[in-house]
Amino acid sequence: MSILCPLFRKGVKKMVLNTTTRRICRLLALLLLLVILPVIAAANSVGTVNCSSLNLRAKASKDSKTIQTLQKGDEVTILSTSGDWYKVTYGKYTGYVMKKYINSGKSSSSSKTTKSSSTNSSETTTLAKLKKIGKPTPCEYGASGSNVKKLQKCLAACGYYNGSIDGDYGPGTKSAVKKLQKAKKLKQTGNADSATIAAMFGEKASTAKTNSSASSDSSTEQLNWFKNGSDRIPKGSTFTVKDCKTGKTFKCKRWSGANHLDAEPLTKSDTSTLKSIYGGWSWNRRPILVKYNGRVYAASMNGMPHGTSTISNNNFNGHFCIHFYGSKTHGTKKVDATHQNCVSTAMNYSW
Repeated sequence: MSILCPLFRKGVKKMVLNTTTRRICRLLALLLLLVILPVIAAANSVGTVNCSSLNLRAKASKDSKTIQTLQKGDEVTILSTSGDWYKVTYGKYTGYVMKKYINSGKSSSSSKTTKSSSTNSSETTTLAKLKKIGKPTPCEYGASGSNVKKLQKCLAACGYYNGSIDGDYGPGTKSAVKKLQKAKKLKQTGNADSATIAAMFGEKASTAKTNSSASSDSSTEQLNWFKNGSDRIPKGSTFTVKDCKTGKTFKCKRWSGANHLDAEPLTKSDTSTLKSIYGGWSWNRRPILVKYNGRVYAASMNGMPHGTSTISNNNFNGHFCIHFYGSKTHGTKKVDATHQNCVSTAMNYSW
């Protein structure tokens, strides 16, 4: 019995030590796991879009809402896999894209990667895309054409627009511009004025005027006559015309016009300038610029006095016609191809 007691005590002591050792090992394993997991989580891979356009969806389903449209070459961070889908982040957006449209590659981060560096990288990438697209000139709701397409591409690159790149400054584009203006702490007019475009390109917007209606920016714009264009230069208003070929300018007053703008030279001197441009009266179309309220629009005119006259002392017996993008003649009620060609030509000129 005296021999068994020491052996029993030794066995019990060994059991206690083994239990303690196991507890310590478990604790060390847990601590090691806590250290390794963040590193593993940080090692998300980068994927590159391999198709021309890819929808980033809210859920892993083709029927799910599109929250952003990605372009070929855009990089996303792959967070996890779900069947045929990747859960990814793209800038400030998190959503799902189909695997087959993503080329997965290098590790996107390490344990030293921070949210700040990721954001800076995203901003740098966005600015690079914007520079590649090119800076659009100021334009407003109702405008259309290649300059609006450029604006839409820029808004899409910034993550504010996911509609069609159709060159039509409609409600969708206006809404996207408002979102951009809100993010940049600008007045939310929905019109892409100089300050808005400057802010989009990371430039200081404080040096540009934010009120588009009073902007002094002289960039030539395309005014869509039947999409709020007719209201841009109200009846009875006075504006200035510049002949693109000669550079001569004269003042006019809008008399009326539904399918296009009917104008009259304001004074005898203005009539003389108009006549000198043609060398007489003529129905020939000429590319011109129309400047009103600080904005410049591409247009086309003829130089023939006809119809109603409201100014009696300007030596101009009637009025003449000014056409903008999409406007029509009064007689045929159709778009005049020659006028539209002149409008396109005028877009290449500036005040």
